[in-house]
Amino acid sequence: MGIRGVWFEFQEQIGSNMGPLLRIPGVFLVGGCLACGASAQELVPVKDLAAAVRVFDQAPASNSLPCDIWFRGHPGLDFLFRITEGFEINCRVGSVILPRARLLALIKITPESGEPVMMMERFDIPQTHPQDRTGLYAPASEQSFWMSGGFALGPGRYAIEIVLADEHGHTARIKKKLTSGENRGAKELPVALNRGSVAPLMDASWNGALATEGLRLTILLNAYGQAGKSRLDAWDRTYLLQSLATLLNKLPCRSVKLIAFNLDQQEEVFSQEIFNADGFEKLGKVLEQRDLASVPYQALVRGSWAKFLVEMEQREAGPEKSPDTIIFLGPWGSHEWDKVPKDMVRTMERSQARIFYFEYFPAVGGAPDGMERLTKDLHGAVFTIWSPETLAQAIKETLSRASPPSH
Repeated sequence: MGIRGVWFEFQEQIGSNMGPLLRIPGVFLVGGCLACGASAQELVPVKDLAAAVRVFDQAPASNSLPCDIWFRGHPGLDFLFRITEGFEINCRVGSVILPRARLLALIKITPESGEPVMMMERFDIPQTHPQDRTGLYAPASEQSFWMSGGFALGPGRYAIEIVLADEHGHTARIKKKLTSGENRGAKELPVALNRGSVAPLMDASWNGALATEGLRLTILLNAYGQAGKSRLDAWDRTYLLQSLATLLNKLPCRSVKLIAFNLDQQEEVFSQEIFNADGFEKLGKVLEQRDLASVPYQALVRGSWAKFLVEMEQREAGPEKSPDTIIFLGPWGSHEWDKVPKDMVRTMERSQARIFYFEYFPAVGGAPDGMERLTKDLHGAVFTIWSPETLAQAIKETLSRASPPSH
């Protein structure tokens, strides 16, 4: 059976086994480069391994897909304290790859002393835009699309191989030897995965475990994404869910309440009084599907964001709620420059709860945003997070300042 036949066999086998797909939204065009929609990466099911191996074995050494594949080459820690490596793929649209085609990437990772692990990821090629007089869109023959992926590793040495295939049997492949665990972060922090272990990139979870003498914790999570995006992209979701999972796994809590909201829209998008493992999964789906493009007209009223934020904090910090700790979690930038009105601050009831803001800076930030200003008005602590090391330090500081009450 040729590579095309093996590809169809494998596609047929896995067609109903991909599970819920984590769609990466926002197919867009920048110059002549298209961003391609991708399904969630996941492990190849055991029953499909034989077919996946045949795809690898029968894929030619020479490339017939007009695609370039390369590794980022700098394994580093993610916010789950796992070592991760990424790869990029750039393909040119033309006679071989047509709009609306589907590509399948198989990633084979073999530890130096262990059995290979195989993952898969599908990519859907979007419809290309015709060239227009403005010059915004390049001719179809000059358009290309990019996609990216990655995986998590424990310390050690690995052989990595990626095969990219289309439904017509065209393939491209790349191999690399990789050593992980040599960077400073991996040496200074406890790495989550054992030596020789492999895991999918998006694998954030929490088992709901609580501590008898832990904190009564309320988390207010701002589901805020990059400006101009209609949905939270994969990286925004990854940061939020990984940071949340690490926070819950590292802080001893006797109870957890979580409210997810969007400060720009001034709406709560998810709430669970007794947050648990099922709630974590539901939150992930909400963040994936949340529409950020529409803003209620009430949210455009000057100062309404501050009223929304203050009322939510006051409601959750009230004496009948009585949490020990309230943590704001989210990316920097919502209502940058805006201040909470002084008269609103003066009339706020002071809570005994300790207030923290885990503020993610994906790049160099500017002025304090609205949540940072409110946290400081409440004499809380603001932690700027831009790396796993800063997240670990913020958790350590929180533990030292918010000790569970003694009984």
